Amino acid sequence: MDKTKKPANDIRIGFRSRVGSVISYCEKLLKENNLRTLNFSAVGGSIGTLVNVVEVLKMTTPGLYQTNRIATISYQSVEEGGNVQNQKLYPKLEVVLTLDKPTTSGEGFQDVLSEEDRKKLLELRDKRREERQKRGGEGERRGRGTRRPPFRGGRGRGGRPPMRGGRPPMR
Repeated sequence: MDKTKKPANDIRIGFRSRVGSVISYCEKLLKENNLRTLNFSAVGGSIGTLVNVVEVLKMTTPGLYQTNRIATISYQSVEEGGNVQNQKLYPKLEVVLTLDKPTTSGEGFQDVLSEEDRKKLLELRDKRREERQKRGGEGERRGRGTRRPPFRGGRGRGGRPPMRGGRPPMR
């Protein structure tokens, strides 16, 4: 089996992909590696992340054309005998961002964001960042599981009667 390396501009978004990390990687590809086309794909719940990445890239990088393609993917569970046990359909979104104008502008095509709209969006983003900083970072992203309920004491059940079959409370 021939295992070829996937191209650097073929970006698959998974459910754990971080928007900021993907954007940084894409900007590096466009600026440092001088690539002119980025191919994205996402399935199911990660489609929202893909949309966020694409919209931010269109805002920060002028001159990007967008082409979308929507499809479904079928995943099957197969028994040992070869019979299909279970089949599920998932949505798939493929997006191509390119600095070169596509030859066809059919269904799923989006033209370049106008410079006026792009500047408005950048100003809005900067304004929101300033407001967030004035609030002292309130609402900033925190790691999962960092907030815990208050400690309710050591041994025992916190003043509740003991469970059935347990020792009677000490008096």
